[in-house]
Amino acid sequence: AVFLNTVGLIPYELILVKASTILQPANQQWIVPLIYMLIQGVDAPTALFAGYSYDKFKIKVLTLPFLLSVAPTLFAMVNADLTMLIVAAVFFGLVLGMQESIYRAAVSEFAPISSRGTAYGIFNTAYGVGMLASGFIYGLIAALSPLYLFIVLYVLATQFAAVILLLKAYSKTTIKLENVKA
Repeated sequence: AVFLNTVGLIPYELILVKASTILQPANQQWIVPLIYMLIQGVDAPTALFAGYSYDKFKIKVLTLPFLLSVAPTLFAMVNADLTMLIVAAVFFGLVLGMQESIYRAAVSEFAPISSRGTAYGIFNTAYGVGMLASGFIYGLIAALSPLYLFIVLYVLATQFAAVILLLKAYSKTTIKLENVKA
């Protein structure tokens, strides 16, 4: 689920490259680091709030970054102007903050203590390979400039599949945890 979620999420670097391309003619590339700062400025408080929310609401909050992962791509890949890229950056910061807190909280909750290190290793491998694949796929998309409809279908399909896998994994894990407690 995490792999698919990450594969479907546009890399922030592509948002910044698109911003740089827009800002270059006006010699305003100095704004690009501010957009990165915006991503991180949204990320940090989101991680705190999302972690707290996960403790209270569990799976309801865990599905949020999967659903929100559609927004950065859609805002950044439309014939983006700077405003759309800033909106994409804000959504990316929201998703990143949630990924950094609640994904790891879920790993610690669902993995047995005896194999938690392995579970984190698997999680981080899936996350990293997903980021690598995302960079490649979105790089191709940027180079080939397919129809916007193709991009929309791609991001919706990956996130839909990711949510389905997440809910299946959650269901299986919940049943196992209930059997252990019984």
